[in-house]
Amino acid sequence: MFVSDVFRLAIKALLDRKMRSALTIVGIMIGAAVIVALIASSNGLSAGISASMGKIGANTLVVNSASSSFSSGSRTQYQLSQNDVRILTAITGVAEVIPYYDTRATVTVGGTAIEGEIEGIDLSKLSDLYKGIGLSDGAYPTQTDTTAAAIGSDLAAPTGSSVQIEVNQMVSVTLSGGGSLAFIVKGILSPYGRVLFSNIDDTIFISMQAGQLFLKTSYYSGFYVITTTADEVSSVQAAIESQYGSNVRVMNAGSIVSSIQSVSSQMTVFLGAIGGISLFVAAVGITNTMFVSVMERTREIGVLKALGYQSGQILSIFLSEAVVTGAIGGLLGTILGYFLSFLIGGMMPMGGGGGGPMSSGASTTEPVFTADLILFALLFPIAISVLAGLYPARRASRMKAVVALKYE
Repeated sequence: MFVSDVFRLAIKALLDRKMRSALTIVGIMIGAAVIVALIASSNGLSAGISASMGKIGANTLVVNSASSSFSSGSRTQYQLSQNDVRILTAITGVAEVIPYYDTRATVTVGGTAIEGEIEGIDLSKLSDLYKGIGLSDGAYPTQTDTTAAAIGSDLAAPTGSSVQIEVNQMVSVTLSGGGSLAFIVKGILSPYGRVLFSNIDDTIFISMQAGQLFLKTSYYSGFYVITTTADEVSSVQAAIESQYGSNVRVMNAGSIVSSIQSVSSQMTVFLGAIGGISLFVAAVGITNTMFVSVMERTREIGVLKALGYQSGQILSIFLSEAVVTGAIGGLLGTILGYFLSFLIGGMMPMGGGGGGPMSSGASTTEPVFTADLILFALLFPIAISVLAGLYPARRASRMKAVVALKYE
């Protein structure tokens, strides 16, 4: 008997029990879809963070003030000033200290409001901080220009909007803490993407003088501390924490990414296990379905035996039903999981509220599909189905022709 004949008989048997077969396939499909969607989304989160890490460099620390004490029942916050620039620069291993002002803001153009972030910084240092950053049009404002700005590509051409900001156009900005101001766009940045949890494409960059003027403070929001080498990051971080204690919060980009990737790997295993459990539950259904099928087709098995079919051929007929069931369920589950992963990715934002390089407006993750994941999602359901159907198929193959023909 040819292999094609075996699978033809298997498909016919499944079609004879359409509802039962469909429910079994749905169970397998759900398990495969869960595996593909959850693991692809988790891989996407890890890949997105790794990509953003490469843009800021492993030798960069971010220092922010922290609410560290209470005075007369109210929380006070350490204020970062120019004196702290001198203290940080004196630490062994520090190559450069770049202060910045930062706050969330809403940009209004032509009646359209766009959520973004405004950052006052020495614009000549941007290329030192962000690898490959550049302008698609115009130029960076000078350090003494308090009325000009360079804006991210998402602000210049918001997705889903007809608004288009051009060089030398004026934009109105409303600060999150209240107050508003206007800037002339001197430059538009090329699309750049995220740097850890901050989106450069929705950021307005202004000079340090403009930041101090419009935020009405001489105290900095934080510092970028660039070490001489990546190997000195840990020692510099320890020195800063020893110097300031709980007055500041020091963020090591490399350690943050390592921690998140470690958690992501654990999530991948956990989420994959959930999908595996779903498949094993479906396997119980396959076993039950095939047991019932064997009972219902006992006389058919007897006829096949009487016609000269060997036990191995009977076994292959029933196992082929399990293979077809698993293959259809795995294929449909992989397709469903592909689309489901984008839905899950939309609910897994990289970032949150607040300002600074470690936080910004939310951005969804892009799922990552690997060849190993797709092959696993296609083949594992087949393997589970075969294992689940092995005992019922073996029992069918061992039936005696005389006993099977007498079965009512």
